[in-house]
Amino acid sequence: MSHLQKPNAGSNESDSASTASSASIIDAEAFNRAIGGRAYEGQGEDEDHDSDNPYDNERGLAASLRGFEDTKHAGSDDQSDAEAPLQRQSTALTRVMTGFFSHRLRDDRKYLVAKFVINHVLLACMIMSIFSLYWGATYKRSSYYHKLNLLAVLQDDGALTDVLPTLIDQVPGTWHVYNSSAFQDRFGVAADEIDSKILDLVHRREYWFSFNAKPNSTAALLDSLTSASAPAFNSTDYFGSIYESGRDPTNMKSSIVPLLTELQTLYQAYYTTTFLPSLLSNVSDSLSSVPAENVAAAGVMNFSQLDYRPFNDYVLLGPLQVGLIYCILLTFFQLSLFGSIHMRLGQKLKPIHMLLYRYIIAYVNYFFLSLFFCAVSAAFQVNFTLAFGKGGFMVAWMSSWLLMAAVGGANENMITVILSFGPQYLGFWLIFWVVMNISPSFYPMALSNNFYRYGYAMPIHNGVEIFRVIFLNLDKKDLGRNYGILVAWCVLNALLFPVAMKIVIHKKKKDAQKAALASHGN
Repeated sequence: MSHLQKPNAGSNESDSASTASSASIIDAEAFNRAIGGRAYEGQGEDEDHDSDNPYDNERGLAASLRGFEDTKHAGSDDQSDAEAPLQRQSTALTRVMTGFFSHRLRDDRKYLVAKFVINHVLLACMIMSIFSLYWGATYKRSSYYHKLNLLAVLQDDGALTDVLPTLIDQVPGTWHVYNSSAFQDRFGVAADEIDSKILDLVHRREYWFSFNAKPNSTAALLDSLTSASAPAFNSTDYFGSIYESGRDPTNMKSSIVPLLTELQTLYQAYYTTTFLPSLLSNVSDSLSSVPAENVAAAGVMNFSQLDYRPFNDYVLLGPLQVGLIYCILLTFFQLSLFGSIHMRLGQKLKPIHMLLYRYIIAYVNYFFLSLFFCAVSAAFQVNFTLAFGKGGFMVAWMSSWLLMAAVGGANENMITVILSFGPQYLGFWLIFWVVMNISPSFYPMALSNNFYRYGYAMPIHNGVEIFRVIFLNLDKKDLGRNYGILVAWCVLNALLFPVAMKIVIHKKKKDAQKAALASHGN
């Protein structure tokens, strides 16, 4: 029937319209309901009236459209009614902000106070214990002067040096005083080798400094005041000292050389107030025949000072002191930078392969870090050639590599364990490791409590000794011990790393078991 075809056509149009406007499901459903209702009504009328009037069909379509609009509005109202409870529910779950002193934060305030007290107790314990190590290295330094070995050789047998043993006893330090014959017997040298042997003993660090009263000093002074042809007496030609400021760049001149200055001051006072007036009174008859400059020169008493290995380039304080602290920190940074990669590979590698990977990647990292570290010194024109010639840079590089492996291995073991049990305490370990290393390294252990002798086993102390040889050309006799201790640290760290990994794995297993039990309980 023709009057049924138009609703069907309308139905097809509604399907295409629904597809085109799929963003509004309610509109499409309302449209379908409206068209379906009018089609049913039109069918009933046709059965009653059996009319083919096109105007009736148009009126039916118009009614259908009005029904669509009514149904659309009804659907919108239904949707609004349905969304209202959801909106109220969402509002009920919104986070409510409050003030710090609100009763809702009572438990949080208690937790804050408890953590505040605990954290500050821990910080106080750390500062009082660890920092005391560093402060203690310089505490009452003058009370340890007796631990300094000092050398005095009195080769002159005249009246000019008779008082020196008495004056030396007034100067702090453990003095080893010899005359010419005693020194020759003690060290097995000839008379003309005494001066060179004194220099060698100081260079080999047997003594912190030496004082040498050379032979014939009394005779030379007397001749200058009695003979017109004799040269003027120059005290620095007969009284001298030798030391090496490179042995301890920051403490030698500030703490040890003043002892030599004290001896010179005591002797000057004796010479000008006692010895010289007595001598002049004895030779007063001949003073008129000697040049005036001889008499004037006799009134001056000074000691010569030879700094056999001087410290003049203050750029060296970088690689010799503060730079070594950076070595410790650099080994920590490389571990933190590669931490995510280690975790990723740790989930895929077999245990033995994981250990080998960690060993290799750590030493490769130290290899390049030590190169960058030495490159900074080279950029600032530090001289690497004093002790080892053209190979000095390579020696410094390999020494830095070994030092970083020694301190870095200990860092890696401890940090691995700390991150599993209490990552918030990582800073405590870093401060402890730095202070433990630098306290006996930056200050002479001879002027510290015997407790600091543990420093002989610390990596940084041995690194300092090695770099002083490289950059200041000190004696090389202890290099074997220094390198041996660094190698021992590397071996010890390698042996302890599997233990650290087992501790971490055991901790993770326990945490997983606790989590599983907690999930079953819930």
